[in-house]
Amino acid sequence: MNDFIDRNKNSYIKISDVPDDVINKYNGIAPDELIFIWKNMGFGIYEDGFLQIINPNEYDFAFHYIDKMLEPSLIWGITALGDLLGWEGKENSKISSKEGDRCYRINIRECDRNIVDNMEGILNIFINNFDDDKYFISDSDYFGSQPYLDVKDKLPKLEYGQCYGYTPALPLGGKAKNENLEVVDTKSYINIIGQAVGKIYSKD
Repeated sequence: MNDFIDRNKNSYIKISDVPDDVINKYNGIAPDELIFIWKNMGFGIYEDGFLQIINPNEYDFAFHYIDKMLEPSLIWGITALGDLLGWEGKENSKISSKEGDRCYRINIRECDRNIVDNMEGILNIFINNFDDDKYFISDSDYFGSQPYLDVKDKLPKLEYGQCYGYTPALPLGGKAKNENLEVVDTKSYINIIGQAVGKIYSKD
């Protein structure tokens, strides 16, 4: 986590402090690393624009389109390509005591989910996924971030709450071509995809 903070502390764009009611609501639920970032850095745009750390309360609607595997669940981040970063607890884990208390990525481009063991793990993926200076992806591009790197200097810079989305969205028959990417409102993009496909991710 220290590497993530050091990497971002002088370059991230702070949008707002995290309200006490949000911190109190998720204290003991969200991982300690996220609570620390909320308290010390706030909601904002991180990782050269690729990551936004957002208010989970504003993205609860996404669970209309995403099956919660374990409780409690929350969305804490979005990527520049509209993918959702979440955290799930282990209150109803019936398969293994090793399940839960972990981060995941909902890939809304492919309507799929990838699991990471813990918060420290996903922060380390940010460190390892990009070159510190030029943001070249590593050999293992966990976030599928190459399209972002291709267009970030050609399209308008993202504001908080925006992402680069394919038009039409891939689940709606769009093509994964850079020329089909444009700046979109992230919440609207999620809603359009979710309403069209029914479930962006289903555990079944």
